[in-house]
Amino acid sequence: MSNSVGGAGNPVGGEADPFGGDDVMPIEKQRRAHQFLTQETRYHIIQAVLGHPTYLATLDELEYLVPKNRSTIREHLDRLAEKQVMVKYKYRGDETERNEPREFWGFTSYGITLLEEYSYLRYVPVLRALQENLYLTEKIERHQNAPRPELPEDVSEALKIPEVDDETEAIIDDTLAVRERGGDRLFDAPPIEPDEDVETEPGADRPLDELF
Repeated sequence: MSNSVGGAGNPVGGEADPFGGDDVMPIEKQRRAHQFLTQETRYHIIQAVLGHPTYLATLDELEYLVPKNRSTIREHLDRLAEKQVMVKYKYRGDETERNEPREFWGFTSYGITLLEEYSYLRYVPVLRALQENLYLTEKIERHQNAPRPELPEDVSEALKIPEVDDETEAIIDDTLAVRERGGDRLFDAPPIEPDEDVETEPGADRPLDELF
């Protein structure tokens, strides 16, 4: 895969909606997207990349952050790519040193729009704080500091951390305090799977539970 991604709100290359065609009701597309994003491994991968300082993570970094084995993580990265939520970005510059990574996983424009629709982006400051206070091995630190390609402008703009308000600051403090008391999870558990027989009322919030 290349760095090329579609415009904001559109699947890559103008392709059909990955969660259903014109014959699928909007509520069914919402249900499919929600179930897809909240699958445990994919949910942790998304959180790991949202909390990354550059929003571009190597497979080794994801293996370090996500409590799953490498093959499982790779499998779900492929699924995220199939649904056009994430893409493998390749660094083609000359600034890398020997053994430094050149392939990174990050969000597409379509993926960012989807995550914003389901309120994932509001917790970027909290996820970033968690990773900033995480112990990193020498290898993972080297990966984190390696040169990277640039994200599409709309993706990088959407992921810019806004000024942290008092409520978010309190969430960050509480989350870090839990870890200091011996909390063993980097990220929160996925939301409970929605009841497939329950329909969302028109104009209601998207069916994503609070992360914290």
